[in-house]
Amino acid sequence: MTQRWLIAVDESDIALKPIDWLISNRDFWREMPIIHLLNVQASLPRDIGRFINADTIREFHSETGMAELAAARAKLAAAGIVPETHVLVGEAAMTIASFAEEKHCDQILIGSRGHGGFVGSLLGSVATKLANLSKIPLLIVR
Repeated sequence: MTQRWLIAVDESDIALKPIDWLISNRDFWREMPIIHLLNVQASLPRDIGRFINADTIREFHSETGMAELAAARAKLAAAGIVPETHVLVGEAAMTIASFAEEKHCDQILIGSRGHGGFVGSLLGSVATKLANLSKIPLLIVR
């Protein structure tokens, strides 16, 4: 049975590390997993709806999310891998964990900036939060 992997991507270079890891290790699998590329956009303040209509906000999130997925999609396409792309809105770690469960993913891949210890606890990290929230195995690529 083909595995389903979720790769969470934002606009950072660190977010591309799981893409590079996947491409460089792809010969180890008999069958390439189905790849879901996910970008999570932060919610805008609620009162913004008084000034901008809902369709414009949805379009903004969609366009911004697809732009943030572009580099990952291009790297995968160059390697002959066609992912399913998704853009959602919400708190990153919770949204990633929920989406992975909804899509029955076998694994989540995410890049990490590598802030550990005191710095990591001050900054908060999507990877750290996701490790605590997710019931699905998480591969953190540095």
